[in-house]
Amino acid sequence: MNKSTVYRILIGIMLLAGPMTFAQGHPTATTDDNQEKIKALKVAFFTEQLGLTSSEAAKFWPLYNTYEAEKEQIMSQKRSEVIDKIGADSKYSETEAKSILSRFQDLEHREEALDQKFHTTMASSFSATRTLKLFRAEYEFRKRLLREYRKKHGNDPMP
Repeated sequence: MNKSTVYRILIGIMLLAGPMTFAQGHPTATTDDNQEKIKALKVAFFTEQLGLTSSEAAKFWPLYNTYEAEKEQIMSQKRSEVIDKIGADSKYSETEAKSILSRFQDLEHREEALDQKFHTTMASSFSATRTLKLFRAEYEFRKRLLREYRKKHGNDPMP
């Protein structure tokens, strides 16, 4: 059995386990369990795609997890400080709109700076080639998760 088949089986199990847990009346457990399963799949996928040795993985994952946590914090701030404030029926003055826009731009700049710092660190710690492989692995992983989600929910436009 090749690695692609293993990933498909693991993703299928993860997607099947979610509804079963939810049906048992534990929606929080479902979310936490699914997030843990996705994280485990991501670790396996990235480790394989980047060709990380055990010692490299021990160096890579703390670096990547810190980056992901900081990025999630910025995205959370965007949601709470910008997106939630600009709902369709929100009413705010031009001054308030300028303030919200300024905050959005600040957060965008922080996210860009974080990305640049991480990519520079990756390139110097591992290599530019592996950094590019990471870009591809992130893209492919998101694409696979989205495809599995769409299959589960019956609206898969992709073959």
